[in-house]
Amino acid sequence: MIDISSKLSALPKARPFPGLPGTWEWSPSPGFTLMAMVGSDGRHVFRLNTKDSYDADLCRAVLEFVRERESEVVERAEPLFALPGFSWPGRDFDVVGRIRPEAHHLHADDPKLHDSVFVVFPAYSTEISGAETVEQAAERYRRMLRTSDLNRGPSPYVLIRFDNPKSGAGTVGELPVFTSPDYLVHELRELAGVPEGYLELWTYRNEQWRVRWEDGWIVTAGDGEIRMSADEVVSWAVATIS
Repeated sequence: MIDISSKLSALPKARPFPGLPGTWEWSPSPGFTLMAMVGSDGRHVFRLNTKDSYDADLCRAVLEFVRERESEVVERAEPLFALPGFSWPGRDFDVVGRIRPEAHHLHADDPKLHDSVFVVFPAYSTEISGAETVEQAAERYRRMLRTSDLNRGPSPYVLIRFDNPKSGAGTVGELPVFTSPDYLVHELRELAGVPEGYLELWTYRNEQWRVRWEDGWIVTAGDGEIRMSADEVVSWAVATIS
């Protein structure tokens, strides 16, 4: 078994984080403050990264919250999932997110350390479904969630598959793709008057919806069907991902 504490304390510029035993922080370059807390079993590390937004009290609160839920953080198999029940004054975060080693690719030059590290970060419940594959979790972490920005707003989970024969836009193949709320609304508007087109939407609640045009908007989920106006379908989409 590797000596994780020795590895962390030996990192360049690493210093103990006050008030939280077994925790180090270091700044590899201006603007970055990274933190790592050793689990109570001495075999796991909980890593929190910040960029141009370091807040020692918020970071301490996140790591203390994680320490209380260690077994869940380590043992749950989902590549990405949210721990509910977190809050902090003056912030709108309502969960703590966790990413398993197979999805974050940190410490790639030290495989044994890499396999011990779980990334944690303050997050919003609208960002994480818990059903993400490893590839989807990695994409969300690298490209969309901006987990190191503690001043960020939410990046809602918006997973779509669509086809618009009129505009030529659409996803490729059977796999849905993540996108932004603005792009979702844009493509919905583009489908107006295109009965051959469709858009399927998955949300952080693990709901699946299908939207199509047939003399107005039709939104379906399972056997249910709702007819909507153009304004209503946009309001519905925004509410559904929020």
